[in-house]
Amino acid sequence: IYYSPCVDFLPKTSMASSAEGAAVVDAYKKALATAASVSAYAMLARGMARELLPDELRAAVRWGAAFVRSRFSAPEKERHAIVIRRVLGGGYNEDDLFDAALTYLATKINPQSMSRLCLARTRKREPDGSGSCSTLLSMENGGSTTDTFQGVEFRWTSIESGGNDGNNRGKECLELSFDAEHTETALHKYVPFITSTAEELRLRDRALKIFLNQGSSWKGINHHHPATFDTLAMDPSVKQAVIDDLDRFLKRKEYYRRIGKAWKRGYLLYGPPGTGKSSLVAAMANYLRFNLYDLDLSGVYDNSYLQRLLIDMSNKSRHRGH
Repeated sequence: IYYSPCVDFLPKTSMASSAEGAAVVDAYKKALATAASVSAYAMLARGMARELLPDELRAAVRWGAAFVRSRFSAPEKERHAIVIRRVLGGGYNEDDLFDAALTYLATKINPQSMSRLCLARTRKREPDGSGSCSTLLSMENGGSTTDTFQGVEFRWTSIESGGNDGNNRGKECLELSFDAEHTETALHKYVPFITSTAEELRLRDRALKIFLNQGSSWKGINHHHPATFDTLAMDPSVKQAVIDDLDRFLKRKEYYRRIGKAWKRGYLLYGPPGTGKSSLVAAMANYLRFNLYDLDLSGVYDNSYLQRLLIDMSNKSRHRGH
């Protein structure tokens, strides 16, 4: 028997004074009685199950339900992680891969979706002793972001771990996590893609220089020539042929290495002064983001000077001799 004292506290003066109020009270009582009956039957069924069904049978039912859930629910995938530390084990040298990952992730971070970000300004020293500054956006400790590569989702997280040099700089790490089945893709495709992309970004953002030979050494100055293929006065078909050739050259670096050839491309430009030779060279340098080396052969006294100058030229540069 179920008794609800709530019925006694229903307002009687306003509702019971009319037929409509009496109907509402009657409906409320019936609803409470129905709810009480359902609860009573449920309690009775549970009690009968405990009394009539043995423990072994109830355990078998629970096991069967768990088995069905395990078969029809998606299993949790195993995850792997790669930790990239800012400082290498000795505590003195910085990891180039960490720097490359920061450069790459700066293009993937969405400032609108992250509440805390780290903004830094770095200065990079060039081989000739000059420097260039760049602003870098990165995650704060504990921040994370996702990136998709060849249909695989990779998650980057900024963490801190034990360092050997006793300062926070040695503890900075990036954790790259992914499903275990994509380990080969992560190590042999995604990480090399990050390093190559970071190198391209650095080349694109750096200030171009033009180097002039002085005796057996080079002196570099900033190169601000405005010429581009868009502004160059040139036959459109020839211009497009040059651009296509440059693109093909850039993509075949690995091919040159594989066949044992130097990764170089030569162009012979001839004509009287004022016909656009220097502008074409400047447009090519701006397109490739390569530094320029202007070799004045009149200042080279013998073969040993020339050999030393050629050896001192850096990779990814354009050479012009006159």
